[in-house]
Amino acid sequence: MARDLRDYLDVLRKTAPEELVVVEREVNPRLEASAILQHLENRDASPAVLFQKSKNCRGESSPFRLLSNLHATRRRCAVALGLEKEQWRSELVDAYARLQRRRVKPVVLGRDEAPVKEVVRTGKEVDLYELPVMTVNAMDGQPYLNNVAVAADPDTGVHNASHHRMKIKSPTRTGLYSSPRHLWNYFRRAEEQGKPLPVAMVHGHHPAFQLATECLIPMEEDEYEVAGSLLGEPLRLVPSEAFGDRLLVPADAEVVIEAEILPNVREAEGPYGEFTGYYGPMRYAWACEVKAITYRKDPIFVHYFAGHADHTVVGAIGKEAGILEIVRAAVPTVKAVHFPLSGCCRFIAYISIAQKAEGEARVAAMAAFPPFDELKIVVVVDEDIDVFNERQVLWAVATRVQPDEGLDIIRQVRGGTLDPSQLRPTDGSKLIIDATKPMDRPFARTLDIPEETMAKVRLEEWLSASERAKVGI
Repeated sequence: MARDLRDYLDVLRKTAPEELVVVEREVNPRLEASAILQHLENRDASPAVLFQKSKNCRGESSPFRLLSNLHATRRRCAVALGLEKEQWRSELVDAYARLQRRRVKPVVLGRDEAPVKEVVRTGKEVDLYELPVMTVNAMDGQPYLNNVAVAADPDTGVHNASHHRMKIKSPTRTGLYSSPRHLWNYFRRAEEQGKPLPVAMVHGHHPAFQLATECLIPMEEDEYEVAGSLLGEPLRLVPSEAFGDRLLVPADAEVVIEAEILPNVREAEGPYGEFTGYYGPMRYAWACEVKAITYRKDPIFVHYFAGHADHTVVGAIGKEAGILEIVRAAVPTVKAVHFPLSGCCRFIAYISIAQKAEGEARVAAMAAFPPFDELKIVVVVDEDIDVFNERQVLWAVATRVQPDEGLDIIRQVRGGTLDPSQLRPTDGSKLIIDATKPMDRPFARTLDIPEETMAKVRLEEWLSASERAKVGI
């Protein structure tokens, strides 16, 4: 049996039941669902939330269940890759990097074999407003589709999968915003020939598929093969309803929305609550016409809690793994890479190295920038610092850095188009913070307690049961 979202939810219920909350009461996807998620976040809780009953965009009862906040914790991502939920730090990044190296080619099924084809809507049956698409933030205005977009290179047929947003403007029309990466490149080449570009939004699949869409691989390589490597089995595909073999879509998805991006048409899009925690401004973006909607029986519509951890954590792990591999090629003693939530899981990276010679920290930092344009601050620390513990990283910055020696600024280089601090649309500056101890002079020794003493003293022998409970032992 193929791995899909339902399989993952069953595993989650068994191995980490606290990570999934089920709501039986009918929810309105317009702001009400996000208010529930915000209340949970305010209590430092980020479970996936499955709404068993949901209204659609018109406020009517919908046959779709609604699932959000699915990717908001690294623990759930660890479970998705077959790890223990406690292995959410460097073990998760190492596993992603290891799995990604072996590519697993997808298999193509017939239409009758694909669960996502159990219900097919085309022509006049297409109506986006029948879906439980969330309006997450106050100024979003309209509901936005905001999951994985898949497209095929118009010249080679290689498939790309990446996260994008689509503003719903009518039952069959959307806007689509894209930063200048793979999908943007695909469409520009199709547009130069005066042709539309087929694209499909995938709302619901196994989280390993979602994680694969954030990998750092060259444009000529197929991300469906990475999805297979993370799933541990070939990704099952099926020809799209509207475009046939020109666009293959995941056969085990919950919902697939097929559209074409129209050449030489730009329409107003935005504002939208972005991963940065700010509203992205209104701007002109591509226009799309929806041609088909296909979905499973008793479908689960997956929507990101935009601008929150659900929107950012899923993107961090693939970036960490990709940059770990790239930086390690330049500095083999790199130990770990982490994109912290405080940096929107994109703008800041922490890198730990076992430095063997002066200057290796800066080499590691410089190697991290080219693969990912949104990255703008790299902090390099010694191997005794846990990059997944921000308190330790900031302690290293506070105690091992002199600003006139440890900081470097690189000006006028390509940056992320959604960074609200940039003065120009596509370029900004980068900052390197070398928080490693100097190797050319003695440096203060870090405090420690003898290991033999730590081994002899066991808290269970010193604290009563009631006192142990106070400290979580």
